[in-house]
Amino acid sequence: MSLRGTLRWGGFERSARDRRLPATATGDLPSTQRLSSRLEEGTGMARRQAEQSPFLEALFHGSWNGGVYGQFVRARHYVNHLRQLHVVYEALESVLPALKDGPLTRVLRLPELRRASALVADLDGFCGDTRTKPFACAETRLHAERIREVAAEAPHLLIAHAWSRCVQDLFTAPQRSGLIARAFELENGRGMAFYNAVSAGELPAFQARLTARLDEVPLTEGEAQEVVQEARLAFRIQALICDELARDAPGLEVLGGPQG
Repeated sequence: MSLRGTLRWGGFERSARDRRLPATATGDLPSTQRLSSRLEEGTGMARRQAEQSPFLEALFHGSWNGGVYGQFVRARHYVNHLRQLHVVYEALESVLPALKDGPLTRVLRLPELRRASALVADLDGFCGDTRTKPFACAETRLHAERIREVAAEAPHLLIAHAWSRCVQDLFTAPQRSGLIARAFELENGRGMAFYNAVSAGELPAFQARLTARLDEVPLTEGEAQEVVQEARLAFRIQALICDELARDAPGLEVLGGPQG
């Protein structure tokens, strides 16, 4: 898929450059259903597609044939995963200074969401001086471009990208930190800064704080629908990123079986 291509979404072609949905008949009315509930209920299929990608399943739960070579191969693909995340988080953080303070920025400026510097630290730990070698697949560049586009044209849609990152990265951090530490025999937190934003004990409070801030954002009915659809798009782009990374992982195995 080219950077300026289209995404297949819900049975029709949707340009990745589409900025807004068509206005609805109730577009000027306030949303009555909580935004947090809308996001949870309205993104289920796209969310599962991203969360259950063969690449992530193999990276965190699969077998890489064991031994030193298997660990090396797994580390290489894990580093590629971190590099994609760094591009996305860097894009999210880059648009924040231009936003006006208000309920929207209370969501977007949650300190737990600022993970770009933590990703740099982890990449330094894994790669050392070779960290600066660029690697971002076309889908990742598309994701970063989309974030910058909506920041300029429809900033409320940034909520969708922030929420999708919370679901995919912060909510799973306590579990994944242990998996990564064991997989690569990491000690003293080295190489795991990305997962240190929220501990297992802190996660319920963080989720409650995020939910409260989401529900404080004043949106019209049309804007709320747009946010949910944008969240679906964010999850589906992430699934495409994982698909692309999997193509470069010939040793990938999920639940003991090779994937085609």
